[in-house]
Amino acid sequence: MKPRTDPSTVSVTKRVVFDTNALFRFHVRALILHMAHAQAITPLWSARTVEELRGVLSARGKSGAEDFLGQLPTSTILATGAGIAAKGFRDPGDLHVVQAAIDGHASVIVTQNARDFPAKHLRPLGIERLSPDGFFCDTPRRTARGSGPCRSAPRRPEPDGKTV
Repeated sequence: MKPRTDPSTVSVTKRVVFDTNALFRFHVRALILHMAHAQAITPLWSARTVEELRGVLSARGKSGAEDFLGQLPTSTILATGAGIAAKGFRDPGDLHVVQAAIDGHASVIVTQNARDFPAKHLRPLGIERLSPDGFFCDTPRRTARGSGPCRSAPRRPEPDGKTV
């Protein structure tokens, strides 16, 4: 494992690795682009994730992978997963995601696959695992950029005069 860089020399944007399954949905990719252009996050993924995304979207008859990836040309990390031990990780085929987080100095992996990324094995690496929904709801609260998409709806009075 590579040592983390000196925090005083690193950008204030959060470095985040996205697993393929987190990138399937169009609105997730749109949110990533929005947050990246607003400099709220630096999205990252492995080269294998790029190939998996292309394959999955193509198999589903969906376009947009190339447009999305083309807007974030520096997000791909050449990570194989060979540098970390598979001990504790259920699927060695997913180690490229963990290696991308280590190599990219990311503090978060966004994935729908909690079983293959146990928090107890990520914590010692300084990495947190979040679902896409958890990430997009939590990130705005951690930044000073706004309340974000998951803020509570304003309370309004019911027709009988009671507040809900």
